[in-house]
Amino acid sequence: MNPGNRSCAPHPSLVARFLSLAGTVLLLAAAPGTEGASVRLPNGFVREGLAGSELQEPMDLAFAPDGAPWITGRSGHVWRMDPQDRSVVLVGRIPTDTAGDRGLHGIAFHPDFSAADGGEVFLFHHATNKPAGLYRSRVSKWSVAGAGPAARLLPDSEKVLLEFDGEERGQHVGGGLLVHPVERLLYVTTGDNNEIGRLKSYCSDTNNQALNPGDLRGKVLRIGLDGSIPAGNPFVGKPGARGEVYTVGHRQPWALSFDAPTGWVLEAENGGDELDDHEEVNRLEPGASHGWPRVFSDGMETLTRTNRVAGYSAPWFHYLRNTGGSCTGALIYRAPRRSGAFPGRFLGGLFYADYNRKSVRFAPVDPKSGRPGDSESFAQNLPGGPVAMRLGPDGALYLVEYGGWFQSTTNDSISRIVWRP
Repeated sequence: MNPGNRSCAPHPSLVARFLSLAGTVLLLAAAPGTEGASVRLPNGFVREGLAGSELQEPMDLAFAPDGAPWITGRSGHVWRMDPQDRSVVLVGRIPTDTAGDRGLHGIAFHPDFSAADGGEVFLFHHATNKPAGLYRSRVSKWSVAGAGPAARLLPDSEKVLLEFDGEERGQHVGGGLLVHPVERLLYVTTGDNNEIGRLKSYCSDTNNQALNPGDLRGKVLRIGLDGSIPAGNPFVGKPGARGEVYTVGHRQPWALSFDAPTGWVLEAENGGDELDDHEEVNRLEPGASHGWPRVFSDGMETLTRTNRVAGYSAPWFHYLRNTGGSCTGALIYRAPRRSGAFPGRFLGGLFYADYNRKSVRFAPVDPKSGRPGDSESFAQNLPGGPVAMRLGPDGALYLVEYGGWFQSTTNDSISRIVWRP
């Protein structure tokens, strides 16, 4: 089916089979707590479970300067895991709206955060004070006191940097955060907040929120570390547009990563619900339109003929949804300055995670063209679906695995994939 000319109406059998969690579509194939089959990895690689029973609905992970992973939980928890003995302590818990697909998601450290003295941490969550019928997305900066396992989130320290409302009945809320280490700016992903059952009218609306630069939903935003609007943002000063907007036309932009050697910012995005839709990894460029909901999958040739979305930016990498994909993480693998690096053929290549398929795959990236090649299996049959994937300072791939079902399950865990030839 040609993606540029098809109907926007959702297939009814698919809508009945899927539900949304934090904007990620869950395949209802197994009861909560069901353990998957043995994880399949290439020879020499091992999956290690690091934490599980201590966590409830883990969502995201970021590394502090001392190498300790800090983990968010959907119900407002923030945990710290010791990098040596793997003990987990609660850093704090913030009031969070957890109805529907909402909750605490993204976490990122201020670039001046100190392992010895603490500092500030950014969190994306949904506020409990909200108008009737709406939810309220909030990006806040919180102060941390103490060092190591004694670090604690100061409960009265919240500084709200950004807030906006959406309709409770809609799905897709985004929630990814990235502090750009060169620009010292904060990138934020926001979902389109569309209701799946209204997809046809949503596509027909030429002023739909994902493509409308005057609406903060369905976007990647860029703001200062104090919440200010950078003067260099692409929509600053344009009539009817919000200055925070960096890119438009996203469905459920889930996670962000930065690749230092190239300067690329990559965004992993959940695609549409139909079998011929595509999951995406986008290389972000200021002011780019990624086409949703008027363009599905890559759609570039059809788009050029019909001129349905002017200036559409095709995905950097994409793959067919087929029986239910959900791209939730993407990063370029770089060797750490210590032992533990993956074999050379993985260096500079793309790893991407898929929640529904409980998998991580790898695609080499041509250093001359900067384009990914064909992907190959890397980690299959993970116990929980990965909702976050980060490159650790030890060279391992760290995964936040979530059992799903809107509640904590025995498959909620933090794991890592290490090279042990």
